[in-house]
Amino acid sequence: MSTVLEKKGDNVTKAINFIDAELQQNPETPVHKLISESGARFNLSPKDEEYLTGFFKRRQAEYDC
Repeated sequence: MSTVLEKKGDNVTKAINFIDAELQQNPETPVHKLISESGARFNLSPKDEEYLTGFFKRRQAEYDC
């Protein structure tokens, strides 16, 4: 997985780490809100935000199984 994140870019990796940290502190926070906030914070493109949405959906699906 780290190679995929390395290819996506450093800011996407920072955004994932930010979202993970926020979810650990406040698990009830909607992921879409954190993705939007991280987009502004880390200067992400709309395509990067789409990637994050898919990333967290896939990860949630893995945990639900």
